[in-house]
Amino acid sequence: MSINIFSNTSKSWFHHWWLWLIILIIFWFGVPVLFNWLWPGQITGTGFTVRPGQSEAKNQGLVQVETTDDPQLGPTDAPVVIVEFGDFECPYCRAAAPIIRAVAKNNSEAVRLIYRDYPVVEIHAQAVSAAVAANCAAKQKKFWEYHDLLFGSQEKLSEALYDELAKNLKLDLTAFETCRNNKSGLMEMKDDLEAGFRAGVRGTPTWFVNGRKIEGVISKNDWQKIIQAAIKERFSK
Repeated sequence: MSINIFSNTSKSWFHHWWLWLIILIIFWFGVPVLFNWLWPGQITGTGFTVRPGQSEAKNQGLVQVETTDDPQLGPTDAPVVIVEFGDFECPYCRAAAPIIRAVAKNNSEAVRLIYRDYPVVEIHAQAVSAAVAANCAAKQKKFWEYHDLLFGSQEKLSEALYDELAKNLKLDLTAFETCRNNKSGLMEMKDDLEAGFRAGVRGTPTWFVNGRKIEGVISKNDWQKIIQAAIKERFSK
């Protein structure tokens, strides 16, 4: 008499659907947690630097992040207001910097550009110091020039570089150093960070165009389309 070894009616563990469901749930939620634990603060392929461990706020509609005390270019009554949350050590911010500067210049009557600090300190050791130096340059009305020089020398960010750039721009070095040693710059940065967190910023660069959030490096052509759509929306109200 032959015996069919497959005739056993009892199921092996891998035949139970509920076990597969548990394995799937563990894999789905466990792998990202393990990845973030092993490699926190990675540069992603999405075109911006991620701030690890921060959950994005659930914002509906438009977000108010415009300010009058942060560095800005363009008329105060411009129909399009672009607010950038950036990090001077972020490679994507560096790539985006000349693009947005050119876009702002080419649309100087229609666009007001505002820069706000969002240093991703978990992966960028010089981000805070660079931001403080730039804000001190702003006190002497040289923010945008300093901004461009910082991004142009991003691979050399250091205390020595900040002084060198201040000398190149012929800043009052005594006032510059006093400013850098003053805690007020850190408080201004804290305000920007908190505002960004509330607005749902989760990486850099993040932009708000008339209150609508966009992330990553954006081409000049796409910026023109975004600006034209924002102007059309503004004047259609």
